[in-house]
Amino acid sequence: MKQTYIGLLRHAPTGWNSVKRIQGQHDVSLPQESYDIINEWIPSIMHYPWTRILTSDLARAYHTALALNKHTNVPIERDSRLREQDWGAWAGHTIQDLRETTPEEIARQEAAGWDFKPPGGESRIEVLNRTLEAMHEATRRWDGEHILIVTHYGNIASIANHLMHTKFLPEEGKLIKKHALHRLIAEQTAPETTQYSILSLNEVI
Repeated sequence: MKQTYIGLLRHAPTGWNSVKRIQGQHDVSLPQESYDIINEWIPSIMHYPWTRILTSDLARAYHTALALNKHTNVPIERDSRLREQDWGAWAGHTIQDLRETTPEEIARQEAAGWDFKPPGGESRIEVLNRTLEAMHEATRRWDGEHILIVTHYGNIASIANHLMHTKFLPEEGKLIKKHALHRLIAEQTAPETTQYSILSLNEVI
């Protein structure tokens, strides 16, 4: 098998991001000013020879991918497994609001690490598993290519913490910056197994 190169990129910011409101799987669109930000990313993104784009099907990621693809001009495909973590009952709130109204539950969830799971939502380990599933399938289908994956912070953080073997606890700090490019190499070591290694995290774009 050949080496497959994967780039992980979070979508451009939304209005909800600007007020730190939890989006989860709410389908929030990009404001017009976000397209100016995407244009600023183009020189860094075009530094690499992407052969296709795989994107979350949520509007904020898909529209980011479409804007980038005006320059990369490669095949583009959506995958619902690349959606942000489902935050259940906490979606639409801010973390600050939740710390004030449900401080004990927030503390309990943050101490759970990989098992962090908002009420009615999904856990970080569930996000990791479906994201890895999508990446494995992409690697199998497009062996040896350069795949740019446009997704969400939760997915990228899960992949990074998995590859860095963390417990995903607050005291370990955050591995991932929100607006940066993260690059991996993927190799299929068996028909159903893909081995990932980190080329770089948090490349400035």
